[in-house]
Amino acid sequence: MYLAAVAAVGLAAGCAPPSRRDAQVAFDEGFAAFQAGHWQAAYDGFTRYLRSGPEAASRGEVYYYRGEALVHLRRRDEAMNDFQQALAAKPGQPILDFVRVAIGNFYYEEGNDSKALEWYDQALRDRVPELPMDQLGLRAAVSLQRVGRWADADKYFQHLIDNFPATVAALEARRRIHATAFAVQTGAFSTAAAAQQEASRLRQKGFDARIVPASRPGQTLQAVQVGRARTYVEAQALARRLMSAGFSTLIVP
Repeated sequence: MYLAAVAAVGLAAGCAPPSRRDAQVAFDEGFAAFQAGHWQAAYDGFTRYLRSGPEAASRGEVYYYRGEALVHLRRRDEAMNDFQQALAAKPGQPILDFVRVAIGNFYYEEGNDSKALEWYDQALRDRVPELPMDQLGLRAAVSLQRVGRWADADKYFQHLIDNFPATVAALEARRRIHATAFAVQTGAFSTAAAAQQEASRLRQKGFDARIVPASRPGQTLQAVQVGRARTYVEAQALARRLMSAGFSTLIVP
C-alpha cells in the first residue's frame, strides 16, 4: 500500500489525552513502531490506546493508522473495519482523505475499479497536499482504462506527464497514454523467428495473433498479442481462454 509513506503525517505524538499517561505511552509506542515498519507492535500500541477511550478527534486518526498496520499484516478484513471506524469518527484532513484512498486501494487491488474510482475521486477533488498525488492519479487513470473510459484516463496521464515528469508514475503514464483497448500478450521475444513461432502456435489454436514491437531497457523485442478488449473484464476472459490453451498471459493496454 503506497500510503504507508505518508501515514506518519497528521498525528502529533501528543494527541492522546494528556491526563492519561498509560494511553500516551501506548500511542507513542505504537506510532514509533509504525514509523519503523514494525506492524505488529504498531497494532498492539494503537489497540491499547483505543481501549483507553480516547476523544473522538483522535480515535479516527488512530483507527486509520491501525488499519494501515493491519494491511501490512495481511489482515484485510480487520483493516477495512478500522478504516470504516475511522470514517465514523469524522476525522479532519488529511486523515479523512488518507482513509478514502486506503479504501479505494482495497477495491483497486480486488479489481473493483468502479468502487475504487468512487473513493479516489473524493480524494482527488480535495487535493490535500499530504497525499501522493502522482501515485493516486496513476491508480485512478489505470482504473478508468479498466472500465473502458480511455479518454478520461488520458486526461490523468497527461496531467502526470506535465506535472510529475521525473516520477515512475509519469513513466507509466507515457506508456499507457492514447491506448484505446487491452490486449493479451503471450510473450516478448528477442528474435522475429521466435515471435513468428509463438504466433503460429496461437493461430493453430484458433486465436488471431499479431506481432508488435516492444522494448525493455537496452533491448528491442517482438511481442505477440491477441485481442482488443475495451474493458479489463473482457481482457481477463480472453486471458483465461489463452491460459486454458496452454499459453502464458499478460494483459497490456
